[in-house]
Formats: sequence, C-alpha cells, structure tokens
Amino acid sequence: MFPSTAPDSYISLDRRQSKPNGARALATAISEAIQRKVYRANERLPAERDLAQHYDVSRGTLRSALSLLEQQGLVERKVGSGTFVRAESNSSSSQFADTTSPMQLMQVRNMLEPAIVSLAVHHAAGRDLEQLRTALERVEAARTAEQFSIADEAFHQAIAQACGNPLMIWIYEQVNEVRRHELWRASRGKVLTQENMTQYNAHHRALFEAISHRDAQTAKTTMTEHLSKAQQDLVR
Repeated sequence: MFPSTAPDSYISLDRRQSKPNGARALATAISEAIQRKVYRANERLPAERDLAQHYDVSRGTLRSALSLLEQQGLVERKVGSGTFVRAESNSSSSQFADTTSPMQLMQVRNMLEPAIVSLAVHHAAGRDLEQLRTALERVEAARTAEQFSIADEAFHQAIAQACGNPLMIWIYEQVNEVRRHELWRASRGKVLTQENMTQYNAHHRALFEAISHRDAQTAKTTMTEHLSKAQQDLVR
C-alpha cells in the first residue's frame, strides 16, 4: 500500500503487487491499473519510490516502464512535477467506442491481429514470452464471463506487446478500449459460455505454443480460426 502521506486522489491497493518481470511487464501492469481507473485521467501517479516499492522493482525498471507508457500516449512526464495520466489517451477512443458495433470491432480484429501475432513470432523476447505465459494461465483459470473477458483482453494485449512495435501496441490498445464499451459487455454474457471459453482457451494455448516455437504460419492460422469462431458466436 502506498504511504498515507500520498494525496487523496491516489487510489492505493490493498496489497503489494506480484513482481512484474521487466519494464514491459511493469508497463502492462500500470496500463491495466489505468484502465481500471486506479489512476485516473489528469491525475499524477505516485512518486517513483512509492511505485517501485509497490511493484517490487528497481527505480531503473520503473523509469523504463514509464518511458514505454509515454510512448504509448498513456502518461505524460513533466520535469519537476511528476508523471500524469493523459486525458487524451481515452477520450478519442471513447468516441470511436460509442459508434463501433461489436461486429465492426471483429472486422478490425480480423484484419489486425493475424499481422500482430506474426510480428510477435519474430520479435518476442524471453520476457515477452514469460508475460504471455502468465496471461495464458490467468485466462485459463477464469471461471466467469467477466473474469474471462478481462483475462482474454490481457492475453491479446500481451501478444501485441510482444510484437515490439510501439505504434502497433498503441493501435491495439485502442481496440481494447472499444472492447471495454458497454455494447461489447452486453454481448459477452451470451457469447462467453463455458463451452466457448474452453474452445477459446484451446486457441490461446495453441497461440502461445506457436509463438514460443517461432512458428509464424501456425500462429497466423490459429489466430484467424480463433477470431472467426468469435465472430460466428457473436452473430449467433
């Protein structure tokens, strides 16, 4: 938990987070906290020493993670003032989310994600694979539609993180912003049955194995099949 001297606008957590494995994993963890509104738009993040202690990482790892988040447009670092969550990071995406249907979202994912997974096969480092393994374990452990949706989003975001392209990572974050919209939330209860979640996780496991073994063709084919099933289930 952050010290009690932190400003009231900080939302502290009840226990220390498990230690992220490297700057990119830490950036993902902080990004997820921003998505959950733990850190809100225009708010200053806790001091570096507090964040480093909270996530159990070195100050160097934290600064590298903050640089990644700045590249993604999620935060803004102001010399002498600290690091702030950017309001722009969600405003434009929310406008698109309001006018994008779940089916239109799937059309974009069908075009984008096979390319992303192909890049991940060629560029994923060891830390990326470890982060992807952790995301896979979480989505496989999900038991409810709500748990699965959050973990599934994190798994696909981890694939995007592994592609090593900051612009592609940012683009895919906009996709996830649309996925969080109430239109998708209203659909997922019908789509995410236990049977479907089991089949989706079979695809997730196959994707992880293909990326780990640098098998681009299998990764792209599996991703295409995965998204095709998701779209068919959405139509039904």
